[in-house]
Amino acid sequence: MKKSTYLLLSFFLFSSYCLRAQQDTVQYKKSPKYIKYLDVSAEGGPMLGNGTDFGEQVRNSSTYFGVDIRLGFRKGSESLYSKVYRFPTFGVGVYASTFHNVNVGDPNAVYFFLNMPFSYPNNKAIKFSYFASYGLSYNFNPFDPVDNPINVFIGSYRNVYAHLGFRAAYSISDRTAISSTFGFKHFSNGASSLPNSGINLFPFSLGLQYQLTKEHYKDFSDIEIPEHKARTAIHFHIAPGVKEYFVGDNNNFKLGTGIHVLRELSYKYRFGLGLEHFYSGNWESRVVEPRESAFWDANSFAVFGSWEWLLTENLYAPMGVGVYLHRNNFNGEWNWFYQRVGLRYRFNNNLFAGLTIKAHKGRADFFEWTIGYTLFK
Repeated sequence: MKKSTYLLLSFFLFSSYCLRAQQDTVQYKKSPKYIKYLDVSAEGGPMLGNGTDFGEQVRNSSTYFGVDIRLGFRKGSESLYSKVYRFPTFGVGVYASTFHNVNVGDPNAVYFFLNMPFSYPNNKAIKFSYFASYGLSYNFNPFDPVDNPINVFIGSYRNVYAHLGFRAAYSISDRTAISSTFGFKHFSNGASSLPNSGINLFPFSLGLQYQLTKEHYKDFSDIEIPEHKARTAIHFHIAPGVKEYFVGDNNNFKLGTGIHVLRELSYKYRFGLGLEHFYSGNWESRVVEPRESAFWDANSFAVFGSWEWLLTENLYAPMGVGVYLHRNNFNGEWNWFYQRVGLRYRFNNNLFAGLTIKAHKGRADFFEWTIGYTLFK
């Protein structure tokens, strides 16, 4: 209860500050490069079980409460992708929570977020958008066969943090708005430390947003976006990672490589196909009937259908489905197809880096720490 009290107190102090700040605004003769926002919200919601008796026991004894503080940036100037996505907000956030359950812990997180409005900025009091957050969480109390056997959800202190959903904001002044979100929140380690059914929530939040920089009114009715010129992107990537195959196992090395050819048909999307290869370390300890050639026991191959969602000139979300041409059940490739989703950033020299998750029917295989290079034609 003490942590919940501190979090609520911080939330109300911020609310009071925002209301007082309305009386001390600064006038700018022209819009700044970025319009900055500070947002504080509190949330609660149900935790999902994982179909086990211990899982139900943890879920029923947990009461979730969390607080987010986000600093957002929206371009004041009209860049291409600002116009394409109706002037979105990008930023960073910090998160603190409690489940009021010592078996789960009191996780915190730092993350990157984006907020995409459904319409261009206007004078309407209520504005709707969709959002995504992606980052690193920590301070879980993970599974331990002796000290914490009841936590069958998560086996690691640090985990990936993901939050997707919809947002509504109601303006109560020129620079202050009451906000509310509803979505899906997920914590996972990508099978790097079992168990890893993940912690899943459907939180609802209420918050207060304050615009830190003054912006003069703009007319967005005549926004023009230049015609897109189609081009081809060829990706080469390498993606190392680690995986546990059973509870108590050691980390086993995994490696993915691939080449993909995609066609960029709009400012938002690329589509294409690729060939992928996966190597599974320590395979000899799992194989029951070794093949004549060890190469086929250690390696697998697939065809991959790619879709990339382009968020800015450099930031994009790769996703898609792969079909194995050759696979090994003992290396965790128990299904004939797999999925991938994540986030990547392409630097100005066309090198890119990112983090994606490879999964079979939604069950994590491993996190792919990806680096690569793109050729454009």
